[in-house]
Amino acid sequence: MYKEAKEFVRSPWFQGIMTGVGMAIIALVIFQAGVFVGYRKAAFAFKFGDNYYRTFGDHGPRPFQVPVGEKFMDAHGAAGKIIGVSFPTFVVEGPDSVEKVIRIGEDTEIRRFRDVATSSDLVAGDFVVILGKPNENAEVDAKLIRIMPPPPDIVKINSKKP
Repeated sequence: MYKEAKEFVRSPWFQGIMTGVGMAIIALVIFQAGVFVGYRKAAFAFKFGDNYYRTFGDHGPRPFQVPVGEKFMDAHGAAGKIIGVSFPTFVVEGPDSVEKVIRIGEDTEIRRFRDVATSSDLVAGDFVVILGKPNENAEVDAKLIRIMPPPPDIVKINSKKP
């Protein structure tokens, strides 16, 4: 009985079936990972729009609460100018004029270039790059905040003003 089972497991027919089952499992895991990432991005975009219009004035609902004709926004970070600070959150306006609420946690690392900084170093007008993850309130939970100099094109525009 043992010898027959051993021969059956070593047979090309059984090996082919096991290879097929293994490939199917790998494909399903990859598909599930894609569904998970897509769901997180869509949920962030949905809640962001809901909270944005509630906070900054109602501009009317979008059909099915989906960003029509636009891409889903990046939910895992932001880059831009700080326009408001109210710890533990602050608001960043990105280059596309979209405002994002950033939440600072106990594990958030704040740096000015390579030097360690604190939340008190974050002031309106600073340019920052934030990496984090979205939360259920359409905010970005910051893991890393880096205070940077303003981009060159913004410096030129501001220097031409009288």
